[in-house]
Amino acid sequence: MRRKGWRLDEEKLLIEYYSTKTITELMEIFVKLKRPRNQDSINAKIKRLKADGRIKGGKTKETVSRSLLQRGKNT
Repeated sequence: MRRKGWRLDEEKLLIEYYSTKTITELMEIFVKLKRPRNQDSINAKIKRLKADGRIKGGKTKETVSRSLLQRGKNT
């Protein structure tokens, strides 16, 4: 199985929206861009970007709350 590489504009999108978008919302953005990515792929790329120091900090409280609601968990 061939891996799809990450384009620079996709990496910039992850860096820009990491703190304010949930993984589900990021997946929807990639679908609209006609570059669908699954949850595991996005999480792995975020982990690599954090390790490289290109993503700093974490999610906002609002983003964490939305994420929990999307997963069906009460906040």
